[in-house]
Amino acid sequence: MRKLVAFGVALSLVGLVWAFPVTVADDRGMEITIAQRPERIVVLLPLYAEILMDLGAEGMIVGLADSPDNPPELSGLPSVGPSFSPSLEAIVALEPDLVLGAWGDIRDKLEELGITVLTVGGPGGYIRGIVDIFDAIRTVGVAAGLGERAAALTGTIAEEIVRIEARVLGLPKLRVAFIYMSAPDTAPWAAGRDTPENELILRAGGENAFADLVGFPQASLEELVTRDPEVILTDPSQVGNILESRLLQGISAVRDGRVYGIKASAAISTRVAEVLQKLAELLHPEAFREGGGE
Repeated sequence: MRKLVAFGVALSLVGLVWAFPVTVADDRGMEITIAQRPERIVVLLPLYAEILMDLGAEGMIVGLADSPDNPPELSGLPSVGPSFSPSLEAIVALEPDLVLGAWGDIRDKLEELGITVLTVGGPGGYIRGIVDIFDAIRTVGVAAGLGERAAALTGTIAEEIVRIEARVLGLPKLRVAFIYMSAPDTAPWAAGRDTPENELILRAGGENAFADLVGFPQASLEELVTRDPEVILTDPSQVGNILESRLLQGISAVRDGRVYGIKASAAISTRVAEVLQKLAELLHPEAFREGGGE
């Protein structure tokens, strides 16, 4: 029901026109006023670059922080340093009228210089799930003077998510663990509840083997064996670490060949519906065969 309401709200916004100045709320709950439509935007987090591209506004971007998750189409833009530690001097030199995705000391210094900064989501711009992605799209769209396009984009993503969930509704829920293991036979970090990974598992028709934990705690290999997930998800680069672990050879996911690579960063992007589709197909391939699930 919540998903359908979100979709309906998004559709109800289509057709509205935002005139400047506009005021939006940031991740601190503070009101940020955008005096006029920005023409020079510096982007410090990949999600914001994706949003602007999807809104047809990539021409507004004049600089970008380095990240492997940046849209490849923007690779030729000037760099302002790594996204976790951007250069204040490089940002200022680009003369932006809006900076997206800054937090901490760099945000404080930019605001002291009178530069408008907008960051959304949880504290420090942390994206906790699909609702935060929708909020980021809507807020960035309004800030860029593209509120109508942002509402349409949010509606399209929401509609696709509802369609995918309908395909797996009522199917048996597989026990899934989303873990990160830096090397074979090392204790993994597990995604518990209140994480984007947990939301993906639930929407794809699974149950989180670590749902009793919160955030990303470190779990022992023995605990993973005890929980015996039927499916294990991890970063594509770490699939081999799990398959090569001597201690994990007997658990269901490894024994049955159901260890899959899912790029978690895509789960906090405008491509979240594509990631959900892939995960749902991995968990319930029968629902996506011709004629299945509908």
